[in-house]
Amino acid sequence: MMRKLLSLTALLALLPLTALSQPKGWNDPFPPHKIMDNLYYVGTSQLSSFLITTPAGNILISSDYESSVPVIQAAVKELGFKFSDIKILISGHGHPDHVEGDGLVKELTGAQVVVGRLDAPYNKAFKTPSGRPLPIDRIVDDGDTVSLGGTTLTAHLLPGHTKGCLAWSLPLKENGRTYYGFIECSLNILGMKFVGNTDYPDIVKDFRDTHKKAAAFPAEVWVSSHGVFYGLDEKYAKLKANKPGDPNPFIDPEGYQAHVTDFQKRFEDALAKEQAAAKK
Repeated sequence: MMRKLLSLTALLALLPLTALSQPKGWNDPFPPHKIMDNLYYVGTSQLSSFLITTPAGNILISSDYESSVPVIQAAVKELGFKFSDIKILISGHGHPDHVEGDGLVKELTGAQVVVGRLDAPYNKAFKTPSGRPLPIDRIVDDGDTVSLGGTTLTAHLLPGHTKGCLAWSLPLKENGRTYYGFIECSLNILGMKFVGNTDYPDIVKDFRDTHKKAAAFPAEVWVSSHGVFYGLDEKYAKLKANKPGDPNPFIDPEGYQAHVTDFQKRFEDALAKEQAAAKK
């Protein structure tokens, strides 16, 4: 399946935001929608958040910015669910555009906040614009599971974009078939330093190991931390235009493999340029 490559402009907008102000338009609402089974999109136009519903309460993945939380709240309500029914918040990877809202979500719902071990130091040190600390109720490692109401998600460590970037897999059912659902962390490399990175000396090895590991996942229904990575706009448009019997556009195993290959090449090209520049 052919997939649309991300433009340079789109990728530049996805630089790590540790020192950047919130990009304009990132909190614009996006239509909340069912992806498959009990997995729903409740994020903004540029920042992904996912709701997983269960009979025992719901799981939210990624709170985005503090200012994103009201947008996520409204999306959850529009789908017919209660924000207060969120029992678990799985924190996003250690950048403000994925974790800044954790404290506010905790205040509003009382949810248990789950954080990956290697990104936990970032969360502990981070302070939000409102001064809230980022809560950590449970630390998880590669292979650990988070379960609620009959749904189990498995954590997969894919370091590089951050040291503790965690993807999550879960089974998703539709029309009598079970699909391998995969919620990617991020393979984005723009704004990163690969040669002489004293803050992250293993970044090259981690990215190469991650690309190999990522390609091995049998991802069928996949999403990511930013909609632009998995073609959210195009897939949602197809979903809205679907007629009875049409395939779910989020079933896209070929697109997933193309995505991994694309970002692996971007990494190797960027690394080669840095290495060449360092020799001059």
